[in-house]
Amino acid sequence: MRTVKIISCIIVGLLLMITSTGISLQAQDTITLDQCYLLAEQNYPLAGQIDLLAGSNELKLKNLNKNWLPVININGQVSYQSDVTKVEIALPAGFPPLEMPVLDKDWYKLSLDVNQAIWDGNVTNYKKKLEEVNLQVDQTSVKAELYKLKERINQFYFAIILLNQNEELLITARAQVEEKLNEVKAGIKYGVVLQSTADALEAEIIRLNQRMTETRIDRTGLFHMLSDLLGMDIPESSYLILPDPALPGYSYQNMRLENAVFDLQRARLEVMRNMVTTKWNPKFFAFGQAGIGRPALNMLSPDFEPFYIVGARLSWTPLNWNANKNEKKILEIQSSMLLRQQESFDKNLQIQSEKDLSEILKNLEVMEQDREIIVLRERISLAASSQLDNGVITSSEYVSRLTEERQAKLSYEIHQVQLIKAKLAYLFNQGKL
Repeated sequence: MRTVKIISCIIVGLLLMITSTGISLQAQDTITLDQCYLLAEQNYPLAGQIDLLAGSNELKLKNLNKNWLPVININGQVSYQSDVTKVEIALPAGFPPLEMPVLDKDWYKLSLDVNQAIWDGNVTNYKKKLEEVNLQVDQTSVKAELYKLKERINQFYFAIILLNQNEELLITARAQVEEKLNEVKAGIKYGVVLQSTADALEAEIIRLNQRMTETRIDRTGLFHMLSDLLGMDIPESSYLILPDPALPGYSYQNMRLENAVFDLQRARLEVMRNMVTTKWNPKFFAFGQAGIGRPALNMLSPDFEPFYIVGARLSWTPLNWNANKNEKKILEIQSSMLLRQQESFDKNLQIQSEKDLSEILKNLEVMEQDREIIVLRERISLAASSQLDNGVITSSEYVSRLTEERQAKLSYEIHQVQLIKAKLAYLFNQGKL
C-alpha cells in the first residue's frame, strides 16, 4: 500500500512537471506587444541608470550633511627669515643698558585647526533641495527616453507581423497554383493542354518560393533587431499577437513625460533663484586652534611652547553691486525660455496627434473598400480558374488574377496594421501608451 502511494505521488509530480513545462513553452512561443514593452524597460542598458542616479544622489546628500560636522586640519610650518623684530630703547647716560631678548630667525609651528559652521546662511539646505530636484529631473529624463523605445519596438513588431501575413498569403497562393498545376498536368497527359501552360504555372511557383525566401530572410533580420532591443533572444517561431488598442476618445491630452521634465527643470531654476539669496546671508563659524611652536603666542619667548586659540567668526558681504539681482533675472529668463520650449513641444505634439487621428480615420474607410475589392477579386479568380480549364484564357492571365487577389488581401492586411499603428502612435504621442 505504501509503495502504491509513493508511485502515485511520483506520477502526479511528473504530470505537474509536464503540464508546467507545456505552459511555459506556450507562453514563450506567444509574444504580445506589452510584453515587448516590459522586456525593453527591464533589459535596456539605460534602465539601470535610474538606480545609479538614486545611489549617486544619496551619496551627495550624505556629503552635504557633513557640512555641519567640524572641519579638522593639521597644519605645520617651518620658516627662516632674514630679520626679526628688535626692541631698541635709548636710555639716558648713566643708566645700565636694557637687555631685551632677541628672537631666533628660524620659526616652527605645528597646529590642529578646527572650524565648525554654526549657521551657513541656509546654503546647505538649498543645496540639498537642489540635489533632490536634480534627481527627479534626471530620473524622469531617463524614463522619457525609455518610453521612446516603444516607438522603435512598434516598427520592428509590426514589420514582422506584415511579413508573416505576406508569407501566409504567398503560401495560400502557391497552394492554389500547385493545385491548378496538377490539373493542367492531367490535361497534358491526355493531350488537351499545352506544356507551356504547365511551364508558366511552374515558373509562378518558383517566383512565389523566391518571394517567400526573401520574406523569411527579412523576418530573420527583424527578429534579431527586436531581440537586441529587448535584451533577450526571441525565437523566430514566436507568434506575435496583433494588438487591438482601444482609444479612450479623440480629445487631445498631453501626458508625455517630457512635460514633467520641463516642469521639474523650471522648479530647479526656482530653487537656484532662492539659493542666490543665501549669498547675501551672513554666515557664522566657531573655530579653535591648538598646537606648539617657537615662538608660540608669546613672541618674545625663545622656547617651544604649547598654545591654543578659540573664537567665533562672522562672514558677510552686505554689498555685491546688484550681482545677486542680475543672477536672479538670468534664472527667470531661463525659466521663460523653458516655458516657451514646453509650449512648442506641446504644439508640435498636438499637430502630430491630429495627423495620427487623420490616419486612423483614413484607414478605417479604406479597409471597408478593401473588403469589397477582396470579394470581387475572389470572384474573378474563381472565374479565371474555370476559364483556364476551358482554354478561354492563358495560364499567365490566370496567374495575374491570382496575383491581383493576393495583392487585394495583402492591401487589406497592410491597412489593418497601419490602422493599429496609427492608434498606437496616437496613444504614444500623447503619453497614454
